[in-house]
This record gives sequence, structure tokens and C-alpha cells, in this order.
Amino acid sequence: MPCTVVNPEIPAELAREAHQQLRHPQLAETLRRHLGELPQPATASEIGTDLHPDCQMLSHSLRHLGDAGLSVTQYFTIALQQFHAAEQIIRRHPVERNALKFLDFACGYGRLLNFLVHSLPRDNIQAAEIMPGAVRHVQDRYGVKAWQSTEDPEDFRPGQRYDMIWVASLFSHLPEELFVRWLSRLHELLSDDGILCFTVHDEALLPADMKLPGSGLLYIEGSENADLDPAIYGTSFVSEDFVRRALDRALGKDRPYRRFPRLIAYEQDVYMIGRDGRQTPTSMSELRHGLRGWVDGCRIDEEGVVHLHGWAASMDGDDIEGVEIMLGAQSRFIRTGEPRPEVARVLGKPELADCGWSCSMPLPAGDAEAYLTVSARGRLDPPALLYAAPITHAVKRG
Repeated sequence: MPCTVVNPEIPAELAREAHQQLRHPQLAETLRRHLGELPQPATASEIGTDLHPDCQMLSHSLRHLGDAGLSVTQYFTIALQQFHAAEQIIRRHPVERNALKFLDFACGYGRLLNFLVHSLPRDNIQAAEIMPGAVRHVQDRYGVKAWQSTEDPEDFRPGQRYDMIWVASLFSHLPEELFVRWLSRLHELLSDDGILCFTVHDEALLPADMKLPGSGLLYIEGSENADLDPAIYGTSFVSEDFVRRALDRALGKDRPYRRFPRLIAYEQDVYMIGRDGRQTPTSMSELRHGLRGWVDGCRIDEEGVVHLHGWAASMDGDDIEGVEIMLGAQSRFIRTGEPRPEVARVLGKPELADCGWSCSMPLPAGDAEAYLTVSARGRLDPPALLYAAPITHAVKRG
């Protein structure tokens, strides 16, 4: 089902542009390159870009950014980040890949599943979501078994256990009691070697004029998903002390866990806990954040020269190789090193003060619709997608 973006808050022209972006054949080609080497062969034609019309994640980006190229890029960039984070855990998991039973809980319309089905056998992947339309979509689109989730955690009974349960952007939206109850229920569904991974908004993300209450969890009614009851699904910020106490309440005292600050989108923390108080494997402490960046501006001057600028860096403190820019049949590889103190300040990483880059290259003759891709590349991580769209959607003339 191709995406037409039906959210009435999104202007019709912006929705039309997003639809065109998703249907562009170069988008699937670009995503396939950024997935890197896969355990199972996959061609670009097998990489889905036909998002469901009700996909709230794309709608959220469109409302926030007001730009189809940036929004579609952001959607898939975060999908790639989730996939590469989950893939690191799968590679280090004590259960062998082809036997690993995986549950994508609160899967939405399949942001992770779109790539995960090329990493694990489909028969070993299951999904769960509270929205009935999303359940039907992921079953039909990705060929995995999907469960209807429930408002009450105790009512969710898939009838089996899993070696890995991945929960992205659920606990970051729960009030305190549901936070604890879902921890308890999902932990009960782990196999003996099972690992539960869930994401949260840490207190470090709070606006300067807000602070946590004494409980350690601030719950704000309202979220990007207007279809869910705000009493059970809003936006939450937590301290690590709160998460530790929640684990104690749900699972018993002093359960070992691992925390990976800002692992997803350099925003949400990932917490990891094993079954029955077991420490997760030591190799899990080596998870990498990877590369991040953004295209801040693109314009074409009167001579037909394209001018681009942005930033790119390793979130693990490594030297980045550079930024690869492809415009139609042209390609350029440039180094970072330009001053970007505001990036260092916003991300809280002083070492990123010189992570900026800029590039000028001629617009391809006779190709006004040339496809533009911008990627960050490093030695230790998969390439990071920074932008993908036809040049006509990227530029501001001047």
C-alpha cells in the first residue's frame, strides 16, 4: 500500500511530495547501500519504501520539518539506526542467528521490520502492536506473525518466549505504573538466554524550564500518536535511578542491566536486561552509536552550481573518513573540519566543534531531476544516510 499521508494537519502539497519521494526508485537503491552486508541476500527491489498512509512517524516528521525530502530521509535514517543497533546485539547474542526468536514489540507500521526481515528468518520474527491496522499491515507487508497488543500488560499472552525482545519508543511514552507493569510482562516472555531491550527519554533531554518530579518520571499527556488514549500513552522523561527502581519493582532487587545513552537517533537511551538476573554478555558493552549528521542547506546559484553544507561525525569519538555526495552520475568525497560549535553544544560533545563540511559541484547538464544522496562514512561503522531526494526537492535558489 503506497503512502499518501492522510493526516489532515499536513498540507496536501507536502503530502504529495512525500508520496513522490517514497516512490522514487533511487530511494530503495540508496537504502540498500546503507544497509551494508546482510546475512540474507536482498536486492533494492526487496527493500520497502511503500509506507502505510497512517504511519505516524512520517507524519510527525512532516509536521515538524515541513519538508518532504528531509522528512523521508529522517524516517529512514532512524530506521537504519535502529536496525544497525539491533543487528549489533543479534551478532553478539548467545543464541545463533538462525535459531533466534525475535519479538518487535510496539512495532508501529514496521519501521524496523522493513530491514530486519533481511537479517533473520521471517518465521523467527514476530511483532506486536496495539493499533489493529498496523498489525494487519506488518503481517501482510513483511510476512511475519503479528499480535494485537493490549492496554493491560497482563492480558498480552502470545503463548511463547523470545530470545530477544526489542521495544523502541514505547517506554518513552508510558506513565509510571504502566512502565513497571510492561517491564514485568515483557521480561516474563524472555527465554532462558533472552535479552530485553527498551528505549527511554532520559532526563538530559528535558527542556531547561522543566524538571523531573521526585518519582524520577515526568509524564506529559499527548504524543505524535493522537489515536491512543493520552492517559496511557503520552511522552515520558526518566532518570536512570527511576529505571533502576522500576526494574527492582518489576523483577526483584539488584537485577544487572546495561544502559547505552543516546544509542537511537542520538536521543533515546537503550536499556538491556537478561532473563533471571543474568548479566548480559560482556560483548554487549561494545555497542557503537555509529555516525550521525545532517544536511543544513542546499542551494543552486545563477551559474548552476550546487552549494551544500552540513555536519557529520562519529558519536563514538573516532575520526570520520568524510562525507560522500552523489548528484546524478557525479560523486565527491570531502573531509569534515569546518567549525560547528553549536553542534558540539547541542549534543554535549566538545570534540564535535569542527565537524562541519561544505561542497560545491555543478548541476548535471540536462538532468534537472538529478538524485542527491549525502552519506557520512567511517572505518568502523556502516555509512550513515544524511539526505536522499531529487535535487529539485533539496534546493533553495539564490
